Amino acid sequence: MKILIVSDIHGNYENMKKVLENEKTFDYFFLLGDVLYGPDIEGYDPDRLAELLNEYSNKIFYVRGNCDTSRMELLDFYMEKDYLFLPIDSINFFLTHGHLYSEYQMPEVGLDYDVYIQGHTHIPVMKEKNGKIFLNPGSITLPKGFHHKSYMIYQDGEFQLKDLEKNTVIKKIHK
Repeated sequence: MKILIVSDIHGNYENMKKVLENEKTFDYFFLLGDVLYGPDIEGYDPDRLAELLNEYSNKIFYVRGNCDTSRMELLDFYMEKDYLFLPIDSINFFLTHGHLYSEYQMPEVGLDYDVYIQGHTHIPVMKEKNGKIFLNPGSITLPKGFHHKSYMIYQDGEFQLKDLEKNTVIKKIHK
């Protein structure tokens, strides 16, 4: 089982294309919001990005980001969900963008998750706390805090934070 985890694309077709060139095969794609809207920088092409992502719509689990307001009708998989709870590969995943919920402020629905994944901050996170794993893949377009453009992969019980440009593993954590 291989899962691609990406957040905060902000309309950058070129960077998303590079992720998909780096990761040619995967079973699922967790897309953590802020997909099409972004600054007019090199690689910004929300129309082509939507076409590219729609090719993978049968593999995408998507949560809405705070910038996901315009042109979302271009996406085949768009739904206005603020979080998803997914049991996959014997792991209970909680996915959210991070603008409404955080590891400190969860929805009151009694979900028992093993892995919490959010985007929004554009800063990668990989940590374990009280037996749970907390992740943020950073951003493939607008990283903050002197971090690299990054995304994550889950495979065989291991999460990898990957550098988009170098296609190398920055950090790992095991479930």
